[in-house]
Amino acid sequence: MQVIDLTEIEKEKIENHTSKGNQPKWHIKNKWYKADHMGYEALAEYVVSELLKKSDIGDFVEYHLIKINYDNKEGIGCVSKDFKEDYEMLIPIEKLHRQYFGKGLADTIAKKYSVQEKISYTVNFIEEITGLKDVGKYFAVMLTVDAFFLNEDRHTNNIAVLRDEKTKKYRFAPIFDNGLSLLSDTNEYLLDEDIYDRIKKVQAKPFARNFDEQLDAAEELYGYHLKFGFTRYDIYEILDELNTVYDEKTIERVEKILLEQMRRYQYLFNH
Repeated sequence: MQVIDLTEIEKEKIENHTSKGNQPKWHIKNKWYKADHMGYEALAEYVVSELLKKSDIGDFVEYHLIKINYDNKEGIGCVSKDFKEDYEMLIPIEKLHRQYFGKGLADTIAKKYSVQEKISYTVNFIEEITGLKDVGKYFAVMLTVDAFFLNEDRHTNNIAVLRDEKTKKYRFAPIFDNGLSLLSDTNEYLLDEDIYDRIKKVQAKPFARNFDEQLDAAEELYGYHLKFGFTRYDIYEILDELNTVYDEKTIERVEKILLEQMRRYQYLFNH
């Protein structure tokens, strides 16, 4: 596994990156490096991206595991390519809404009555401002990924569009930042706890606290737009590669979570 020394490199200061604290993060030569902070976020990023390769998702960020030396210690982390092109700016939809309407998106949708209203309002405002098409499809895909992998950090600062500052044209950001998936926060979801009980208690964002409530609303509005093609044997193979990186208890837990999610979301698979 690649080892990179970031001891002399200053960490990036990123506002509102996560709802659970500031994960150490560095941007160097068109690559992003992130270190485990609350548990096994890098494992989650890697496993999710490896399994998304076996789906029809389209554009997503690929992550690779590395070892990072920083703050006089060695930790596990992940690396990904910066998906922004020259002259592009990443604009969170929270910021986009505030720029055009003078108030935050999260506060605005909190006042909407139903989950469908919250989603459709968000989709409509993005289409109106950016001119992008199929925003509803994009959200349906994203919320499917979040529900299956239990991503608890999809707040409105963690959903974004890309704008070319020369042409002022927008495009969708790839699906990215899945580190707080698969119960990776071991401070909150202790390794010794029953995972089936914890799965029921993980809270979704940003339209409802329940993953299925969000996903059902998006599917009713915009249809089904994601199919997975991986099998349990793909899961075994991916996790087997990580036995020398993470402890056995962590690997076993992630395996159980993924198999349980396959059981719960059978309709998402090509069989």
